[in-house]
Parts: sequence; C-alpha cells; structure tokens
Amino acid sequence: MLTNRVKKILPATLTLLLLAGCAANAPRSDAQEAAGPVQQELNGELLYQLLAGEFAGSRGDMDAAAEFYVEAATSSDDPRVAARAAHIALFAEHYDEAVAAINRWQALSPEASDEITRVRVLAMLHLGEVDAVVEHLTPMLMQSGKINDTAITALSHILQKEAEPETSLAVLRKLDALHPQQPRLMLLRARYEVNASRFDTAQGLVDAVLAMAPETGDAWLIKAQILAAQQNEDGAIEAVSRAVGLRSDDNQLRLQYARMLVQRKDYATAWQQFNILYERQPENPDVLLSLGLLSIEIGKIDLANDYLQLLIDKGHHSSQAHYYLGRIQQSQGKLVVAIANFERVEKGEYYLDAHIRAAGLLAMTGAVDQAMVQLQNLMAASASDNDGVVRLYLAQGEVLSSAQRNREAFNIYNTALKNLPENTDLLYARALTAEKLDMLDVAESDLRLVLIHEPENVNALNALGYTLADHSQRLQEAKSYILKAVALLPNDPSILDSLGWVYYRLGEYEESVKHLRKAFAQFEDAEIAAHLGEVLWVSGQTEEAGKIWQRGASLRADHPVLVETMKRFKQ
Repeated sequence: MLTNRVKKILPATLTLLLLAGCAANAPRSDAQEAAGPVQQELNGELLYQLLAGEFAGSRGDMDAAAEFYVEAATSSDDPRVAARAAHIALFAEHYDEAVAAINRWQALSPEASDEITRVRVLAMLHLGEVDAVVEHLTPMLMQSGKINDTAITALSHILQKEAEPETSLAVLRKLDALHPQQPRLMLLRARYEVNASRFDTAQGLVDAVLAMAPETGDAWLIKAQILAAQQNEDGAIEAVSRAVGLRSDDNQLRLQYARMLVQRKDYATAWQQFNILYERQPENPDVLLSLGLLSIEIGKIDLANDYLQLLIDKGHHSSQAHYYLGRIQQSQGKLVVAIANFERVEKGEYYLDAHIRAAGLLAMTGAVDQAMVQLQNLMAASASDNDGVVRLYLAQGEVLSSAQRNREAFNIYNTALKNLPENTDLLYARALTAEKLDMLDVAESDLRLVLIHEPENVNALNALGYTLADHSQRLQEAKSYILKAVALLPNDPSILDSLGWVYYRLGEYEESVKHLRKAFAQFEDAEIAAHLGEVLWVSGQTEEAGKIWQRGASLRADHPVLVETMKRFKQ
C-alpha cells in the first residue's frame, strides 16, 4: 500500500524544522554567532507549504506532496527543506522539479556535495541525461586514476534499480570510453551488453579483462553467461568451473555450477559439488535433498536412503523424501514399506502420484478391491482436476487389468470417455483392453481416433500395427503403421517386438528373428520371449526356443501370452 511506503520514507523532518524555527527565537551564544546565521523563521506561507506537503504525503498523494515541498524549497533558506523536496520529487517521479530542488540544496549546502551528487545522478538517470550523469559520476568513481570498487558496486545497484537498460548501457559505454582498461567497469558494461543480446561486444570486453587478469572469477561467470546464451553448454560449464576454482569459497556460485551439471545430466560431477556444499552447509535442507536425489541417479542407493531419512527426521521436504523413499523401495520389491512411504506423502506436487502408486502396489499384494476403494476416494477428492481425474481412471483400469478383470477395466474406460470423449490417453487404454477382450473393432476404432488427434502418437501407431498383425490378414497395412512407429522411436523394444512379429506373420522368419533378438536384448520381457521363442521354434531352432521360453517364464511365469504360446507348442 502506497501510504505505508510513504510513511517509511518520510522522516519527521517537519518536527525538526519547527524546532529549528523555535530555536531561532532563543538568545544567540557566541558560538552560534561564529557558526553563521541561524535557520530562517517559519513564516505563515512556508509553514502552510510544509504542513500541506506532509499531509499530502501521509495520505499517499505524492504529486501534491512534491508540489508543496518544491514551492517551500524556493522560499526557504533551510537546506533540509530543499533536500526533502528533492527526495519527495524523485519519489513522485517529478524529475525536473527534483533537479530544481537539488540546485537549491546545492546553493544552500555546498558542503553536502557527495549526497547531493548521488541524488542528482538519480534524477539525471531518470531524465536520460547521459552526459550529465557521467560528468557527476566520474569524481565519485575515480581515485588515483583507478575505479573505486565501492563506488562501482554502488553504481551497479543504482543502475539496476533506477535506470532504464538503454540509459544504463549508454552511461557505461561513455564511462568506459572516458576511462578505458578499468576491469570492474568493463565487466559491468559487459553484463549490460549481454542483457542487450550484444554478445560479441560483451565477449570482447570479457576477453580483454581476462587478458589483463586471467584469475578474475566474475569475468569467467559472464563468459559462461555469453556461451550459454549462444547455446554452447559445454563452454558455459567449463567457464563456470573456472570461476568456481577461482572463488572456491563462494557457495552460491558452486550451487549454480552444480545445477548446470544436473541440467547437463552429469549427475556424478553434480553429486561431488553438492557433497562439498553439504559438508559446508549440513543444515541446508535443499542441498541435502539434492544430494539424496542425485545419489539415486548415480546408484548410491544406501546413501540416498540415509539422506532422505535424515530429511524426514529433521522435518524438511518430508513429503518429497517419503515419495522418493517409496520409489526406491518399489524398485527393490519392498512393497509394504513402499506403500507406507507413499501414503505419508501429503497434499502437494507428489501427492497424487504417490497415492496412485500406493494403490497399484496394494493391488500387487492381492488387495485389488482395497486398491480400487482408495483410487475412488482419490477421484472424489480430485473432481476439479481434469488431468488428475484422467490419471485416476487410467490407474483404476490398470489395477483391474493386472488382476485379469478386463471387462471391469473396459467399463471404467467407458465411463471415463462419456465425460472426456476425446481424451487420447483414455482412448488408447480402452483400445488395449478391448484387444484383450477380442473386441477388435472397438480397439481399431479407438486407435484410429487417437491418430486423428495425434498422427505421430507412437504408442497408437505401434498398437494399431500390432493388433492388425496379430488378429487380421491386413499385414502390409500393419507393417506400415509399425514402420512409422520405428521411424519415430528406432530402438524401442516394444516397437521392435511388433516389427519382428509382423515379419513373422509375413513369413519372413530371418528378418523377424533379427528384430526380436534386438528387442529381447534391450528389454527382457515375457511377451517378447514368447514371440522370439515361437519364431525360433517354427524356423527349426527348437532348442534355443525352449531356452528363451524358460527365461521368459523366470521373468513372469503367469504372463498370458507366454503361457498360451508354450501350451500351444506343448512346452
């Protein structure tokens, strides 16, 4: 609220002025005589202007406050009135009036030149008076022919806060021309050149600084910024690495470097950087969380468990820690503890996924009906979230399908599609379920609808091709869909499985075995094993076929496709 801001920036100057006015009536001592004339007495007009200015400011009318105070400054010989008029006019964005008040202040109090210069520079910046800004800045910036570091830092803050980027850049260019070979000034200008997308100019400035002082950490940072803007990620990371080496105690810089490494997926090096940060900041929960997640990425699972549990014990990022602990335990087959961790995830980013996972794992333990109840309760709580509703319909269908309750899953998808008839995820899921129920017309129709909305939906292309290959004689059409999927995802094992299967159905056994072997090498799956074994068997390689089927059975002995295939070949 503006009024509150005004109160904060308007000190009780009026009280001081009134006290000064009263003091003017007191007898003068010899010391006072020697000090010069006392402040002028407050006449009626001046008192009115000061009071009116204060009241206008207190109610947030800064335009009126500036007007009254600037008038007061012209009639008062007190430099405090002129100073206050200058500050209020600046705040009200009355820059010409601010300059007039500053001139009055300068005339009344020449000894306050540094403060007056700072205020004058602010006004001139807002007016775009580049030459005047440079003229008044130069004495403050330069000391013994060199840039004053404190002054350049202050200038950086002023330009960032008060000036338009174009004005700032014009000021810095002029200062750089007047005072060449000043590294701090050159780097400040380089930052603004980067912001203006003048990367070549910025690069020239940075390289010149590095030629003078190769160990300048800020120069390497700006170089990294330039390289990143030019899409040179490797160069940017190398430059930041140099900066970190030069400013090894700068934790914020090291954090920036670590995050860049994460974006580059160099998780091992990022882990090392976060580990250094953790040693320095063991109570920083963000660093601890990052270290835990990176430990998962690089396979340090025991460490990840320790870090995530420590977060929970300290009460930081607890939901996220429970979620990732659940993910670890799920991957290890520890279903009960995984469920417990997922169910401890509270409302927020990870809530829905965690509780869907908990229900899925519950179904894997045999508690399918309980899992369905949990998903339905989540559905009731997520009615306003369309994306969440779709995910919950899909989760219910998957739970039922995993229990071979395909008809119930199909009915779930029917209900969902009545509410969301064009949702491609639901159409795709219903198509797969329809195929299991031998409702091939429905499966084909749904997959074609998906492709109308999303012609390059690789899953739909693959599923339609496989369905036609497995259940019809439209084998060339099937092959065309699968080849489109291969073009989009050349090394996907499920697509290679479909390609191998359509070649088998076309009688091209050698081509079929080639693709099925590649698929199984990439992903050992019971269904791929069923297909590869069948093709090997019919092409006379019965011994290897048996070994492949046995491997598939060790992966999932109850897989319906594998069971049916082995039964058909009396294995």
